[in-house]
Amino acid sequence: MLQDLALAAMRKLVEHGGQSGWAATPAGPLRYVVRGPVGAPELLLLHGLGDSLAGWAQVVGPLARERRVHLIDLPGHGLSSRPPDFCLETLVNSVRHYAETLRAPTVVGHSLGGWIALRLACASSPPAGGSRRLSGLQLINPGGARLDRAAWAPFRELVSARDRRGVGRYLEVAFHRPPLLLRLLPGEVIRAMWTGTAQGILDAIAEQDFVNEADLAALHLPVRIIWGARDRLLPAGTLDFFRRGLPDADFVELPDSGHLPHLESPRALARALLLPWRPG
Repeated sequence: MLQDLALAAMRKLVEHGGQSGWAATPAGPLRYVVRGPVGAPELLLLHGLGDSLAGWAQVVGPLARERRVHLIDLPGHGLSSRPPDFCLETLVNSVRHYAETLRAPTVVGHSLGGWIALRLACASSPPAGGSRRLSGLQLINPGGARLDRAAWAPFRELVSARDRRGVGRYLEVAFHRPPLLLRLLPGEVIRAMWTGTAQGILDAIAEQDFVNEADLAALHLPVRIIWGARDRLLPAGTLDFFRRGLPDADFVELPDSGHLPHLESPRALARALLLPWRPG
């Protein structure tokens, strides 16, 4: 199928000139790709729900010129094995296992990946002034904000839709300008969101998994929020929650992008990820 060929091409582009392999974790083998100069500052890229490392295809090239870039398929996504369960903590532990092999990486997370990055940092962040395992967080339209339960209901309903009407609505709220391939092949959206993994993760999310403002206040590392300004997929109030909880974070707005800047504004996203940290 055309969408399978497109996905394979994106994965090949990510792997070009890099090293790929399998990392053993408690949740099973993770597929990884490493690009960029040895000894350069390390980035660990975490994709969103239903995505894979192939989603970074248009972003990784510019990053790998200046950084040692690690890309992984989250458990149950892409080529990585299905985990024993889909609890968020299982995903976080798997990523932690990989991250501990790196030299104080900056963790970049999109959507679900941003949520995982936050949970990883909350568990790894020492008291102010202490040493740390992570150098920083870069959160791209992150999920996981602790909002009223009703605020998340429309999101869950939307990502569970299996018909063309639901896909049309998804494209409308997730993107500013949906990529042509997704408009021509709406079934790819249904397939991504209705995998056993995606729905299993959504079903397994518990109240305690959400990030609260106390969690954010306890972080003692640089944080950058990169926000596709046309995002209407995440609940209203998500950005305000993170800006309120992380008042000292760098903030970069991508005005011509929705929830998926890596697909819609990859060059602008790469530039944002390579910005120097604001002096603190």
